[in-house]
This record gives sequence, C-alpha cells and structure tokens, in this order.
Amino acid sequence: MKSFLTVLILGLGVSIAAGQGEFQAMVDADGSLASYATEYGAKTAYLKYLGDDGVIFKPEATNGKDWWKLQKEELPVVLKRTMEHADIASNGLLGYTTGIWEETPKPGAKGVPSKVVGQYITVWSKKPDGKFYAIIDVMTKFDEAAPPVGRRMSISQPMDINKRRWSAADPSMKFLRMGMDRGGLGSAFEEWAAEDIRLIIEENPPIFGKKNAVKAMKKYLSVAFPRRVALLESADLAYAWNPCEYANSEEGMEKGTCLNIWKLRNKKWYITLGAFARVPNIVKPTLKTAAGKSN
Repeated sequence: MKSFLTVLILGLGVSIAAGQGEFQAMVDADGSLASYATEYGAKTAYLKYLGDDGVIFKPEATNGKDWWKLQKEELPVVLKRTMEHADIASNGLLGYTTGIWEETPKPGAKGVPSKVVGQYITVWSKKPDGKFYAIIDVMTKFDEAAPPVGRRMSISQPMDINKRRWSAADPSMKFLRMGMDRGGLGSAFEEWAAEDIRLIIEENPPIFGKKNAVKAMKKYLSVAFPRRVALLESADLAYAWNPCEYANSEEGMEKGTCLNIWKLRNKKWYITLGAFARVPNIVKPTLKTAAGKSN
C-alpha cells in the first residue's frame, strides 16, 4: 500500500548571521522548557512550549497540547532535561535539541520509581510570533545516562534548494525502502548515515558515529513500508518520522516510532540523528537452548 507523505518546505535564503542568532533563541527555548518543567511541572512546561501542531508519542502520535490538557494534575515526578547537542537550519527556522531527561519522585510521592532516565529529541520551529515552539518531542528510556558529549552548532551557507531541486523527501523514501531489502537497516544506514550520526534506541544509551550505528542496526529488518510518513524540510535541515515495525534477529518483532534528522552536506542529504522509540514487543522472542532447540 502506498504511504501518505506529508511534505512542508519552509522559507529560504536567510543570512548565516540570522541563523546564528536563531540558534541561540532555540537553545534558550529548550532551556526555558527545562526550567519550567523542573519548577512548575511537565504539564505546565509543555503546554507553554509545545506548538499548537506539536506531536508527542504516547505511544502513538498524538497532539501534544490536547494530551497534556487531558491530564488533570501534574505528574508526581520532577522532570529534569539536560541538553547535550543542538543544530539548526541555515535559515534559522527549523532545528532540534537532544539530551538526557531524568524523572525523580516529588516529596511524598508513592508508587513512583526512584529514578528514571533516558534521551529526548525535541524538534523546534520558529512560528509567526518570532518564538520557537516544540513541534516534535520523542523520549526514550535506558538504565543509565551516558555522559554528555557537548554542544555543536552547524549552520551552512544559505541556498536556493528549490532551484537545485534538492529535497530530503527522495532520500527519505529510498532509506525506508532499503530498510526492507536483504541488507536491512544496516545497509540503509551505511548509505545514508553521516559520519557524526547520533543513534538513539529505546533501552540503550546513545550510539555515536557511522560505524557504530551501522553495526547496531544490522539486526533490524523493516517488515513493511510505513503507511504514514511526515516530513518537514527547511533549507538544509529536515526531519521525517513514521510508525515503524522491525524484525529483530535477536528479540523477535518490534514496533514503535522512528525519527530521522536529515542534513544537506555537499549536495547530499545525510542522517545526522536517528531515533527508535519502542513500544512493548508484539511477538515474544523465541529462545534457543544450547542444543539449538526452541523452547
């Protein structure tokens, strides 16, 4: 069945200086969301900093503001976000932040784990009021947070992408199709991953570098082309997310949400950040004994 691809392309041609200024504004927005969440609670923070079209995953994609409005009370935990890395398009209209999140129980809270940690990816868009709002927010969990590796900014020269007919939609679709071939996700990342890629997978600390990402993804084979793919592109930065379902050679079938951040470098799009937020396994793994017999 053909997928439904939503493609939006934001304005082009803003100066590098403007992009640098917008980078700081986006980083400040991430910091403000983090401060609000710690001081006033996650519900208050997300209702303030999510865009009206912001999407969160609970576990399926849903409008973030609508979901948080349905939560009658603040959660009995304190959310702390620590940004590790950020990047923004050359026109300063679209970017993302990623880092560690941590939840600890509020004083007197009962039935709440003592500490939960994970990785977050927040995609930010500059809206008509001149402020940045979160339009995608993905959170994965793992047992122990990896140490921060520092921030990095990458702003390219302004470019007229429409004139050159460069678009992230084409490589994004090719990446999805390659994930279904015999080589699976390993081959797809071998073709499209940037050398400095960050790979974030549920229950794992971040994986850094193309070589490590390809190795980690060799066990995954996409079992179906996604029915829905949402893609937003602005100058030399784009994101694409979709529901995904994989055959994991070690753990059986898995499904979840996949998010890829694409960056245009030297006339080719590369994945600079990939994320797989898993939902509970839909097929239990078949365990094998030492004799090779299935249990």
